[in-house]
Amino acid sequence: MQFPSQFKNDADASIGLVFIKAYNTWHTKIKRELRRLDITHPQFVLMTTIAYLSQHDAHISQARAAALANMDEMSVSQIVKTLLKSGHILRQDNPNDTRSYALSLTAKGSEAVKTALPVVEAIDKAFFEPLGVQKPVFLELLRQLADANPAKPGPA
Repeated sequence: MQFPSQFKNDADASIGLVFIKAYNTWHTKIKRELRRLDITHPQFVLMTTIAYLSQHDAHISQARAAALANMDEMSVSQIVKTLLKSGHILRQDNPNDTRSYALSLTAKGSEAVKTALPVVEAIDKAFFEPLGVQKPVFLELLRQLADANPAKPGPA
């Protein structure tokens, strides 16, 4: 078979391949450390999103958390069920919107965020350190990509 790619002679010229290789390396480090804390990366993302939003609002809807984390609502729903069972979050009626629930962290969830967040931020710092003074440029480029390619609602 003739490999039907414009990168058939140089795979590392593919921005998609290089991006996924970098992402997979970073994600493997994150997952390994969070596994030691007995939480998954999606659980960490949702709990930290709730903690972040809770700084200014006590009534965080599932849809709002999903939107900020750029996660589809069906996945968030499954993560919420798991975190409810494990005692990391609470789900109560939302006084701001009777059609939704408000999510909040329990003491166990708050402790998990306090423990995991410095670990993840240290991984980020070490992983992106080779970019040096280019880190702000890289961050801005990632923002541009995220803004130009908004997530579509529905399952991934």
